[in-house]
Amino acid sequence: MDLLEAKRLLETGRTTPLALLEEALERAKAFQDRNALAYLDEEAARKEALALTEELRRGQVRGPLHGLPLTVKDLFPVKGMPTRAGTKAPLPPLPEEARAVRRLREAGALLFAKTNMHEIALGITGENPWTGPVRNAVDPSRQAGGSSGGSAVAVALGIGLASLGTDTGGSIRIPAGFNGVVGFKPSYGRVSLEGALPLSRSTDHAGPLTRSVRDAHFLTEILAGESIPLEGVQNPVFGVPLDFLEGRLGVEVRKAFTRLLEDLPALRAEVREVSLPLEGVYEVYTRLVRYEAARIHEKALKEHPEGFSPQVREALLAGLALTEKDYRDAVAEREALRLELVKALRGVDALLLPVQPLPAPPLGTEEVELESGRKGHREAFITLTLPFSLLGVPTLALPFAKVEGMPVGLQVVGAYGEDGKVLALGGWLEARLG
Repeated sequence: MDLLEAKRLLETGRTTPLALLEEALERAKAFQDRNALAYLDEEAARKEALALTEELRRGQVRGPLHGLPLTVKDLFPVKGMPTRAGTKAPLPPLPEEARAVRRLREAGALLFAKTNMHEIALGITGENPWTGPVRNAVDPSRQAGGSSGGSAVAVALGIGLASLGTDTGGSIRIPAGFNGVVGFKPSYGRVSLEGALPLSRSTDHAGPLTRSVRDAHFLTEILAGESIPLEGVQNPVFGVPLDFLEGRLGVEVRKAFTRLLEDLPALRAEVREVSLPLEGVYEVYTRLVRYEAARIHEKALKEHPEGFSPQVREALLAGLALTEKDYRDAVAEREALRLELVKALRGVDALLLPVQPLPAPPLGTEEVELESGRKGHREAFITLTLPFSLLGVPTLALPFAKVEGMPVGLQVVGAYGEDGKVLALGGWLEARLG
């Protein structure tokens, strides 16, 4: 069941916060091999669930999430829980609790566990030498995606009803796509990241991973602390950036996406080809994020370099070697790319494209085969998602097909600030794609 179904059961007295928690704990035990959780104190969770159950019995409701068990990615400080962000390196000073976490707590959520993640959120595989790999919810021999892999796997397997994640280049959407759940990256700044461990301050986004689009909308409103009206959807017009996708998909995902585009007109949607050149977007993103990440972790990098795994350390050192001019140039190039996206969105309701070029690859994969030939794993997977976090626009990921028996996600991309429209279009698609 999704979050809103569980909420209805609580409100009608057909379940209790304690019963929902016990179910989540049972599933955490049953799927321990997936390594989704970074921290869980069962005793503390049960104590809180009992208090929430008792309050509900007395008619005291803390808020719209009262008694609903949720997990939180381990780069958000949560009161009473450690924050390690999947690394052995010392972290910069963090407060007792992040603002987004506080919003969930004030709404009555039962925050019972923290989820595993790619080290310091700098990676998209979910494989972490310090904490072990997070394993795919559908097939444990495959990647869960990163960096919010633990959150996506927890949601997919019913270890809690939803999770709070972050997305800097695809870190909510890639795990959502790999594990067959919904992930929403709101417009930049819509959900506060105050108090969370940053990776790239100008590109980080916080958002929910859920089992349905309606849950993503419900949670985003709570996290943002404001109403996000859903726009009515009738005969939507979807723009498809075929030039951007050229050579960037695997053969089977291309076939599944083409089938979807062929089916949409029968569902009363118009499909329009749009141009989205985005020249050099991968390099601009890499320069910008690495420069910012290296400054956040500079002290630890200099004093405790051994605390970072070799791959992460190498990326941070590359960021440290970049000059202020390199960074300023990347910022200027981002503005030019922003104009390309604005042009592509003219005359359409949203852009449609796959989340991933291939289904979740086996653990340890370093290279993959795309239509254009062999590509390094990072570039192959992150290039489809990073433009929309780099440019700060609302992007929803939802399951749309299966390839090799594995889920594949679809991205719905809107103009900055049009979160309600993107969520409404996502709901429209979800209802029709089953």
